[in-house]
Order: sequence, then C-alpha cells, then structure tokens
Amino acid sequence: MALRMFAALLAMAAVSAPALAGDVVHPATNEMGYTVHPDHARPGKTRAQVESELEQARQSPSWASIRVGVTPTPFASQLTREQVEADLLRAQQHPSWSTRRVGGAVTMN
Repeated sequence: MALRMFAALLAMAAVSAPALAGDVVHPATNEMGYTVHPDHARPGKTRAQVESELEQARQSPSWASIRVGVTPTPFASQLTREQVEADLLRAQQHPSWSTRRVGGAVTMN
C-alpha cells in the first residue's frame, strides 16, 4: 500500500514539474521559499489587445453588475411568483428559520 502511495506521489510530482518550470517564480529551499526567473516570463497581451477587450466588455449588458462584483444570473427562473412565495412560506415554517435568518422580517406584499 505504501509503495502505491509513493508511486502515485512520484507520478504527480513528475506531471506537475514541467508546469512549475514555465513560471517566473520557482519554489526553492532558501529563506524566501522561492526564486524569481524573469527570463521564464511568457509574452503577454499588448496594450491595444487589453484595451480592445475592455471596450468589448463595456458593451456587454452585464458590465454594470460585473464591475461591482455581482455575477449576473445566466438564465431566467422557470418558477412562477406563486411557486417562489410557496417555497418561501415553507422555508419560514421550518424550525431553524429564525436561527438561520439574517436581517429584518421577510414579508410578501
């Protein structure tokens, strides 16, 4: 069993080693715990490419919510208002509702 575990760890290390070699920062056994190799950096995007992508993103309808950290809902709900209200009522009747709820009372108008 120990031999299988050792072989699995060795295989995982062999697979991940080339991925680490392509980075600018490499793990090391020094005081900092890493070494920096700027010559290993890959070429990135040009300023024009980044500006183009930004302008494209700004044209998206979800830009306003994404830029403040809100993930837009990718689909419309298939439930009716009555189904959602019934689900809320069922949740409110659960014994742990008052301990899990945060904020003011939830009411349906």
